[in-house]
Amino acid sequence: MAMEIRTLSRGRRLLLLYCSFFRITALVVGGGLAMLPVIEEIFVVKHKLMTREELLDMTALTQTVPGIIAINSAVYIGMKIAGVPGALAAAAGAVTPPFTVILIIASFFPRLDPKNRYLLGVFAGIRAAVTGMILVTGCRMFRRTVKSRLECAVVLIFFVLAIMKVSPALLILAAVPFGWCYVWWQTRRLARAEQTPDGGKPAETAVGTNPARPQPTSSPETRKNGEGGK
Repeated sequence: MAMEIRTLSRGRRLLLLYCSFFRITALVVGGGLAMLPVIEEIFVVKHKLMTREELLDMTALTQTVPGIIAINSAVYIGMKIAGVPGALAAAAGAVTPPFTVILIIASFFPRLDPKNRYLLGVFAGIRAAVTGMILVTGCRMFRRTVKSRLECAVVLIFFVLAIMKVSPALLILAAVPFGWCYVWWQTRRLARAEQTPDGGKPAETAVGTNPARPQPTSSPETRKNGEGGK
């Protein structure tokens, strides 16, 4: 059952953040991008503590700033829901499972055979599942981000550059001025449309008339002949 943030006490918010990120990092393998579908399900769909637009903004921000995406996401969501204590609780929940698992693996890994085909099969299955989750996240982000042909073209350009192994830092830095110029162009375009009467639409004309063709006028001779006929 969905819970609104206003109905939760401070302690329950902190507990929700810790338990949610504890469960996410304990069950989701593959890093921050693989976590996004689960984060959306918990905080957007189930508890309605975030909107999909806010989740999209968080995704862009957490991949831009330095640090681990999982921790960055936990701090961002925790800060939004419960302030600094929420950020600390979410970060603690995100760190606890990996820290514990790594300690256990480090204790037993020297005894494991790295050429064990069953062990290699487990890792192959995990990689396939993580790849599918990342593809789902990418498709969802594409549908919510791309709204015009220009944006679609930009996505394709950056996709090709990424395939060509251009540095991700350079791609992000290049996207910043482009985004600014795109917003500036859209703002100027809307401003010009508002200054034009009726939003740039031509003035309405009488029914059955063609504004491009001048209407015929009667000459003095035509009027005189008409009066003579009467």
